[in-house]
Amino acid sequence: MPEEAHASQAQTILIADDDDLAQQMLGHVALKRGYRIVQALTGSSVFELALETQPDLIVLDIGFPDADGRDVLRKLKAEQRTAHIPVIVWSGRKSNSSDARISLELGAEDYVEKSDAELFVVKIERVLLRLNPPSSDGSQSAAQ
Repeated sequence: MPEEAHASQAQTILIADDDDLAQQMLGHVALKRGYRIVQALTGSSVFELALETQPDLIVLDIGFPDADGRDVLRKLKAEQRTAHIPVIVWSGRKSNSSDARISLELGAEDYVEKSDAELFVVKIERVLLRLNPPSSDGSQSAAQ
């Protein structure tokens, strides 16, 4: 398969996290697995980047210095142009069941603690596969 064709078919993940290390860690693992990455380092930039890039998935941190991730999620799910984009909320907070419950009630696909980038990417792949299953010929079908 030509490299250009492969790159154009890559699913896009918007990683929204103000932590450079978390961005690098998850971005490295996701890129290694063939995903296209878009990065948002502030909570206030997530919505505009989602509108502009229409990613296949948003990975959203819950804590930003400039915004609450739950408010960002609420805004994404309230807007018709971004409501269809699945969101996985991830957080460095340990065992915060109220954050998980609220995130799921607001429309998140899943809530995951930041602990293992490889495990987290497996969860991302499950969501993307469920939303865009392979066709009978083995290629990804278009979910849009």
